[in-house]
Amino acid sequence: MSKKDIGKILTTGTARQRLLLIAEDRARIIYGEDRLLTEGDFNRLLGSFKKPNEIKLYNQFLGYTKAVNNAILNLQGLKYEVIKHYSDLRGYILLLNSYENSETLVNCILNEIKDPVERERLAKIGASVNSLVFSETVVDKEGFIDIQTSFERETWIDENGKLLKKPIVNNSHSLWEVMNNVKRKAEATACKYLSWEKATLDFMEDKGFNVKTYKGKIEYLSTEIWSPIIHWAKYYGENNTGISKPRVENLLHKYKIAPDRQLYDIDEVEYKFFRDEIIGDE
Repeated sequence: MSKKDIGKILTTGTARQRLLLIAEDRARIIYGEDRLLTEGDFNRLLGSFKKPNEIKLYNQFLGYTKAVNNAILNLQGLKYEVIKHYSDLRGYILLLNSYENSETLVNCILNEIKDPVERERLAKIGASVNSLVFSETVVDKEGFIDIQTSFERETWIDENGKLLKKPIVNNSHSLWEVMNNVKRKAEATACKYLSWEKATLDFMEDKGFNVKTYKGKIEYLSTEIWSPIIHWAKYYGENNTGISKPRVENLLHKYKIAPDRQLYDIDEVEYKFFRDEIIGDE
């Protein structure tokens, strides 16, 4: 906002224009940005609200300021939860990638052993000492190592950590299942964040509380929600190989584990909760 515009609002601005200028100045102070107003101008503006309807509007804007600041604090907290899930999933993706590279390296060495019996014997020795987390290492029929990250296993412990009378078979201990659990949490939390964000922006729009500093802060917070968690296209199921064949497409589908941002949508329940209970819209 130019000094000319500020000066015009100071002298002839409507009550709403003057209140927006105050709100913008206060928001800049909160986020450590340069102020729009001098202390003298700020005090002049405060003293300009004398009529009952102006004082009523002033009090309403005070409420909007508190509501939006509270909303942004909650958005910040939820953003860190989203980023935590992204970080966890990124770590598991890197773990998966390291297993694939290890498997390739070992099998390249085993491939130099032309005797299939000797190759299988050595591969079994290697598989027997494996302790890779969330995986099982087996030897295939050709005598090569196969590090499996999707498998089923008997367990005597239920999801609450209680001992079972009979074992159950599931894939809860496999890396692929762990990754999918984290992916679901990441996507659900991201959708929750976007619902809260929209509730905040809609509140500001409906109340005519168009404070650019707050909107800029909200926009900055959401950039990490939309950022790719990893820059390897195959983990999004995207084909950048230049080869379009069913086998390639099926293989890429197997690797599709990064959050699908196209599925991010507004959760109406979360939207209503945030606008009614957190922002306190009336």
